[in-house]
Amino acid sequence: MDSISQLTEVLKHTPKSNKIVDLIKIAESQSCVDIIKQINLLTGVWELKWSTSKSPFLNYSPLLDNLQIIDPERERALNLLRPKVSFGKLFSTNILASLEIIDQKRINVSFKKAGIIGPKLLGKKISFLSDIRKSQKGWLDTTVLSHELRICKGYKGTTFALIKRNDLSLADFFSPYLLSY
Repeated sequence: MDSISQLTEVLKHTPKSNKIVDLIKIAESQSCVDIIKQINLLTGVWELKWSTSKSPFLNYSPLLDNLQIIDPERERALNLLRPKVSFGKLFSTNILASLEIIDQKRINVSFKKAGIIGPKLLGKKISFLSDIRKSQKGWLDTTVLSHELRICKGYKGTTFALIKRNDLSLADFFSPYLLSY
């Protein structure tokens, strides 16, 4: 089993494993990323499974869906946090961002809106998203990218490991009347 497959399996089944740091280093050393050419791999719904961050909002929890929805062709992304329990799909905390691909690895991120998105009521989705007044910008360098795994490093030095959620699609999260900016 190659390093990317091995890391993917560990993240799926034991996301708190002590092996992850070493497996990431090996996968990064064997990976050649070009997000411009691999845009189809980058596009989709990604679940955060591991992070070097100390923040509970930027780390894995078995109780939460911590999703990153990336739509690079429309230069947008959504960070979504919701409880995994059945009523968790009723309301989620969201941050909407614009994206700009800079080179083969780097994506600039500008956070635009934050708030809560809820269920449909009388045929309309409940949404409380406010503009982020003070500019919040950063970048992510993608160091590993496959059809199942994405490793990236943020501008503050945080490393993130995400698994692609093929059971979810961009259309589940983005709609023209709800998440435009």
